[in-house]
Amino acid sequence: MSSVAANAETSGPFLISTRPPGKIQLALARVVTGVLFGAFLVTLAFRDTQLVRLDAFIPVANAVTGLNDLLTALLLYAQFSLTRARALLVLASGFLFKTLILVPHALTFPGVFSTIGLLGPQLQSTTWLFPLQQTGFVLGALAYTNLRDREQPAPSIDDPVRLRIAATVAATVGLAVIATWLLIAEGSHLPSLVAADAVHVSEGFRRVVVPLALVMTLGSLVVLRRRPTSMIDLWLHVAVWSFLFEVLLTAVSPGRFSLIFYVNRGMGMLSSSFVLLVLLSESSVLHRQLVRAMAAREQEREGHRTAMDVLVGSLAHELRQPLTAILMDGRAGIVLLSKTPVDVDEARAAFTDIGTSARRAKDIIDSVRTVFAHSPGDRVTLDANGLVREAVEMLRIELDAAHVVLDLDLSPELPTIRGHHGQLMQVLVNGVKNGVESLAAISDRVRELRIRTVPLETDGVAIRIEDSGRGLDPVARDRIFEPFYSTKPRGMGLGLAICQSIIEGHDGTLSLLPGSPHGAVFEVELPALPTVDQSREVRAAEGAPVCLTA
Repeated sequence: MSSVAANAETSGPFLISTRPPGKIQLALARVVTGVLFGAFLVTLAFRDTQLVRLDAFIPVANAVTGLNDLLTALLLYAQFSLTRARALLVLASGFLFKTLILVPHALTFPGVFSTIGLLGPQLQSTTWLFPLQQTGFVLGALAYTNLRDREQPAPSIDDPVRLRIAATVAATVGLAVIATWLLIAEGSHLPSLVAADAVHVSEGFRRVVVPLALVMTLGSLVVLRRRPTSMIDLWLHVAVWSFLFEVLLTAVSPGRFSLIFYVNRGMGMLSSSFVLLVLLSESSVLHRQLVRAMAAREQEREGHRTAMDVLVGSLAHELRQPLTAILMDGRAGIVLLSKTPVDVDEARAAFTDIGTSARRAKDIIDSVRTVFAHSPGDRVTLDANGLVREAVEMLRIELDAAHVVLDLDLSPELPTIRGHHGQLMQVLVNGVKNGVESLAAISDRVRELRIRTVPLETDGVAIRIEDSGRGLDPVARDRIFEPFYSTKPRGMGLGLAICQSIIEGHDGTLSLLPGSPHGAVFEVELPALPTVDQSREVRAAEGAPVCLTA
């Protein structure tokens, strides 16, 4: 395994949505929760304090909170496009719904843009809109937690992720518009939550809204009581705690523009930034890790190029002597056979030397092939479908840039295989790249690349990479796996030769066949991992003792 891959494995998941919180993050979350609790206690002690009325505070608070929630939703949608996890899609929609409701809340708030509000003199509509946006956020958090615990998403390259995001955004916008229209149109029929002076809250607010908010918030905390499994879970938990403190303060609030009113809006602005800040900070951390990994990979590639140059130079030097001897002995043999009388003994000796030199050249090539052989200890149990998905994800950018239509046809009933992960990935990546390169010159038909996995009747697995490209040259078909033979102008002719050595080292076969009606088929056949019964039969046939107990 390369050093880059090893570092990736030891550094943890490379996605924010699945990245577990560290000790520092857990400690910071406790500190933030403690600060919020302290602010709650201090505000509770001065709950009857009435402050100066600042109408401009409402649009500022809504703008800051809405911008934070909108950016959070966009980043969560981006995470969903990578993981295809429905939990993230629902949570992003909860943040988006909250953002959308904040707009009519500011527009209907009396005294902000007009004395009675821009959307009509419906005093109760504003009061109902505010708990509505908080309800959307809490329900989104609840749905996220439930879906996160149930599902284990398996990203698929052909999943219509953009369509799913667009449909979800449209549904969220439609729900927000309908809810706003109902609250404004039926504002006169809604239960009274605020007094006629538009400052003091009514008893209905404390009897209806506050208990419902407490039930939802406590329910969310119960669901989120488990140890957070990701950074998002941790800070979503802190945001719900902040919301709980807001609800408790609202229950004893004397009305609008009191100390509790301003503290609650401040807590709302702060809590809306928790998930956003963790997404941004972790993005910068992961970006830094990615840059380092890319730099390390480039250094590793440069080292491979240098090693390959040395290998090719050494191989050319070693092969020059036996090949020169073969050439000279061949010419000598022709001369000896053309003499009269024919010197049979000398000719026989010349041709014998040719055979000796040829065997030496073969030994040199075989010694080079051993460079790519690994011990059985490097091999692990693998899933062929997982290898294919990993190779495709690795080359996603190349596939999109070449406008290749990918068709994955992966059999769900495949036996497991055993092999070296890095070597088999090298073979599959080479096969996919060759298919993409053969499609580059195609303009009169769809550039289609189909990857299939099928079980073999001989207890094995076949991986077929089929392209609709220009196909195989009949002249090159018989020599395609020869070392240093290449159909590319700048090719070294080692890629397929190395791939064949790797597959043969796994007791498999590698074939390059003509496609139908176009293109070529890169086919890898690997033996399946023997079952327990098969292993016992083999050991019994070899005379080894067989253990019959479990």
